[in-house]
Amino acid sequence: MDRVPPRTGLQRGVTIATRIVYGLFGAFYLILGVTVLLLGTGVLPVWLHDRIFEIGHHTPDTMHLIQETGTLWVLVGMLLIWFTRQVDRSATFHWAFTFFLALDGWVHWFTAYGTFENEPRAIINAIPFAVFLVLGLLRRTARV
Repeated sequence: MDRVPPRTGLQRGVTIATRIVYGLFGAFYLILGVTVLLLGTGVLPVWLHDRIFEIGHHTPDTMHLIQETGTLWVLVGMLLIWFTRQVDRSATFHWAFTFFLALDGWVHWFTAYGTFENEPRAIINAIPFAVFLVLGLLRRTARV
């Protein structure tokens, strides 16, 4: 039987950091996804319901796309939560998710109309990519 070498302090620290980041982002995506899926149920507070409809410009097609995106957010949240317990098996997922976050950041920097935006929301949407990129590089360095 192969013996697993003991983990170093860096490996333990990076594993803990990975679990924390996965858990926080997982909770965020789950809450976000479930929230938009509850739009038509009457369960949401009026202020939250109305704010989401403002974001969707009260357009039925846009609201439908927001809810469809919510289903994906639920999936992403569940995967992140699941990988909090499977950090040793999450390297491929981690880099795939980092790429997803890069694409998500990209669409906030470069609009569908061909303009470049460097407004605060574009910068805020780049933060998750930066977090996962740095964490991925730390994981590679620590061999986690």
